[in-house]
Amino acid sequence: MGFLSNTITTELDNGIRLCYFHKRGSSVELQFHILTGSVHEGEYLGHGLSHFLEHMLFQGCAGYPGLTVRNTVNDLGGDLNAYTSYDRTCYRMRLPREHWRQALEMLCAMIRFPECPESRFEAEKKVILREWDLGRDSVDRCIHEKFFRTMFAKHPLRYPIIGFKEMISQVTREMMMDYHYKRYTPGRCLVVVVGDLEAREFFDLCNARLGDWPQSFLSEPVLPDEAVPASFRQQELIFPDAQERLFMGMRGPGLGDTELPAVDLLFGLLGAGESSLLNRSLVLERELALGVRAFCFQTSDTTIAGISAVTETGKMPRFRSALLKELENVAAGNISPQAIKREKGQMYADRLRDLRDPVLIGENIASGMICGNSPDEWERYLDDLNKIDLPCLRKTAAKCLDLSHWGSVWQHNGKNRKEKVADSEKLSTSRIKSSTGIPVIVSSDHELPLCSFFMVFSGGALFEPAGSRGISQIVTAALTAGCGKYSENAFLQKMDEAGIELNISGGLNSITLSFSAPRRKMNMAVALIAEMLRSPKFEKEAVDREIFRALEVVKNVEYNPSRKAYSQALKNLYGDHPYAYGKLGKMEDISALTPEKIRKFYLDCLAGKIVMGFAGDCSITDAEKWSAVIENALPRSGTALPLPEFGGFCRKSKRESLSMEREQTVVMRMIPGAEFAGNDEFDLFELLQQSENGLASTLFNEVREKHALCYSVGMNFFAGFHPGAVCFYSMTEMGAEDKVMELLNKEITRLAEEGLSESEFDAAKTALLFDIARSGDSAEKLLNTMAMDIYYGKDENEFALRQERIRNLDLASFNAAIKPYFSAPAGVEVVIKPEKK
Repeated sequence: MGFLSNTITTELDNGIRLCYFHKRGSSVELQFHILTGSVHEGEYLGHGLSHFLEHMLFQGCAGYPGLTVRNTVNDLGGDLNAYTSYDRTCYRMRLPREHWRQALEMLCAMIRFPECPESRFEAEKKVILREWDLGRDSVDRCIHEKFFRTMFAKHPLRYPIIGFKEMISQVTREMMMDYHYKRYTPGRCLVVVVGDLEAREFFDLCNARLGDWPQSFLSEPVLPDEAVPASFRQQELIFPDAQERLFMGMRGPGLGDTELPAVDLLFGLLGAGESSLLNRSLVLERELALGVRAFCFQTSDTTIAGISAVTETGKMPRFRSALLKELENVAAGNISPQAIKREKGQMYADRLRDLRDPVLIGENIASGMICGNSPDEWERYLDDLNKIDLPCLRKTAAKCLDLSHWGSVWQHNGKNRKEKVADSEKLSTSRIKSSTGIPVIVSSDHELPLCSFFMVFSGGALFEPAGSRGISQIVTAALTAGCGKYSENAFLQKMDEAGIELNISGGLNSITLSFSAPRRKMNMAVALIAEMLRSPKFEKEAVDREIFRALEVVKNVEYNPSRKAYSQALKNLYGDHPYAYGKLGKMEDISALTPEKIRKFYLDCLAGKIVMGFAGDCSITDAEKWSAVIENALPRSGTALPLPEFGGFCRKSKRESLSMEREQTVVMRMIPGAEFAGNDEFDLFELLQQSENGLASTLFNEVREKHALCYSVGMNFFAGFHPGAVCFYSMTEMGAEDKVMELLNKEITRLAEEGLSESEFDAAKTALLFDIARSGDSAEKLLNTMAMDIYYGKDENEFALRQERIRNLDLASFNAAIKPYFSAPAGVEVVIKPEKK
């Protein structure tokens, strides 16, 4: 275009750059740009000194005290203004041509010799604080500032130009004058004049007024080289307003980058005008927004490009969904050559219109000089923009519209959002049945595009036949070691491809299988797990490997005092009952296992009771489809495992003392407990466990605080289809075991004779209800809880019923219910002591 290339430039010896652009007319536009803004405030960051100083420069300077400059400009019919941005501060005057010398004199005096009178300082601070308050009432300013805080974690761009109220209040005249002395220096000054005058005369007068200004403070504060966001950042802004707003965008290439014109063109095409893609589609045709605009502006050392929109209250979710689809469509390359041509023409026309205005001419020249040290930088920029073709723009769209690097702020008045939160406090849960009657639980939570599966079926220690104690552990470990279609390595690779996190474990009363996967990979994940369940290979090599590992785990019990004590207590309490060997089993039984025994046990487990469920970003329709895939894959050729009879606990208390080559002494007291299936006494022991553990428990205070006999003490319990056990334990020092055992038995006696105190009961009840409530906050935890309840024969609403029972439970009823378990109980005592050296 060659318009701004007519600018005449020079530089004074001290580094001040001067630009003259001839434009006929009766007025002269003078601009003084200082290359310092809010990001350059260094030790004063957040005080808003750049902005504060801008205000104070209008309060008097050498030769023009008080408001003389303002009044003179007004008397001459001119215009005076200023602005502060992140990276520069600009002071400008527009006066009749015959007064341009006086205008330059005043500007030079303002910039170089401000008075900043103390008498006006505090008054102006109050004005700025009122301006700050005004900004808090501006929804556009608030959303803009929150967006920058969202996009930047370290860079000073995250702080508002005006600063923070409490820090503005701390500004002193000395701070401000120090900032002026260090930042308002010749090397940071650019003077632009637009008008009909002699360039030489302008340059000479500038040199006369500014040429003797000495260079100083050349170094710049180092701005953090902050990485582009690695993931989508989203924030909400609650602001009472009749409309809702969205401000979302990305950090683009910096000034001078060759990609910048393409980014500018892309966002112009998206939403710079009335015929832009987003305005046409989302405002005019579908009426989802009151207004939508794309932006691309340069600030400091980066570019910010994105979308802003205003919608009616309640429409923002629909608008945002439609907007994302439009952006996805453009990112996929759906851009027409006609749209590119139209936007290039519009941008060219807009630039021509800008160049009619002396103020904007001066701004363009200054931006060019700051960006590339050339007044016509922006004309060359337009030339680069015109060279962008369709393949280039499609490449830019694919890169820039990858929203994983974007940030977003949604402003709303809080009312609708609160209603939504209230509605979502309870997760959506349903129970359906498969075609063969398998219960299927659905716990939906669409917060994340992640799905989970949970299945519980017969198995575990209780169902293991005599001679096969520990077989459940081998089944669950070898299940992933290859199946019909895949070798072990191939299967594990497929799991990684599907993003599956898989967990299979055998417990005392069941085997559980769970996995999670991204929603978009869920079909693949379900098919893969179904294939594993349909035809696990259980090849000898894999089985032998898992047997070896299981034996090593069982051996390790003998070297761990706490686990050894617990294992021995179970054996002494249960005798030949399957619970006696816990989940790990017997070494001789594990050693004798074969692939054939393992396969038969696996098939027999699946012939028994099964409960399945899906949680997360899924619907009932999804669950029906996926459960059918799993169900059709389940082999049904086995024989359901019988639930063994319970022969009872040992009749007499028994104490056993063992020694190990370890330093610690373990004291354990185990007594019979309750079963989980068919009664509500499980609740009582959960509540008791809350009371017996923790730093405020009576047990802790008695054993550790009062007698200083241990560093660890507590109580746990388990329950299942058969009565479980309650275990009191403590880790102490050799020689203290008898006293510790006495105190553990004393606690058992207290529970039988007195029960919990009112304060203990209330605290434990509150804690238990809190734990249960938290499990209801997660779709996955709620699914697991409901599935296990159904597996044990409970009501499908047991989760809610349990909370209600505990809320209604009173102290007298609780103490009466637990008393039988602690009144002269049978049980066992186990002590593990260090071997004598």
